[in-house]
Amino acid sequence: MIRKVLVEENVHCPAQRLWLIMTMPAEVKRWFGAGECSFEPRLGGEVRFRWTTASTKGSVVLWAPPTIFAVQFQPGSRVEFWCDPIEDGTRLVISSTVEMDDPHALSEMLNTWVSCARRIKDRAEGAK
Repeated sequence: MIRKVLVEENVHCPAQRLWLIMTMPAEVKRWFGAGECSFEPRLGGEVRFRWTTASTKGSVVLWAPPTIFAVQFQPGSRVEFWCDPIEDGTRLVISSTVEMDDPHALSEMLNTWVSCARRIKDRAEGAK
């Protein structure tokens, strides 16, 4: 079954700053929290995350700075990151679509993206 998780955060910074936090390889390592991480910020760029017990790889399938990029992981797994300017900053939207049947795994996925969105927000707003 196709499942979708949507996470939104209002971030008090310009869209360009948020974009850099979301796409600079060193920053991706900070907010994603993977043990090892590589991210090529361009259309067709390779994305790899490795933890102690698992790993995943994908590619950037949509790249439209400073508004949106998307990463396709396994077939049926796609994550989109949006920067939408709002009156007092930028709305960060993370949309993750995946094929899964396990409600526990879906809950874990939601928690992961909520945590990522908060770390992105903290970095963009100046927290260390």
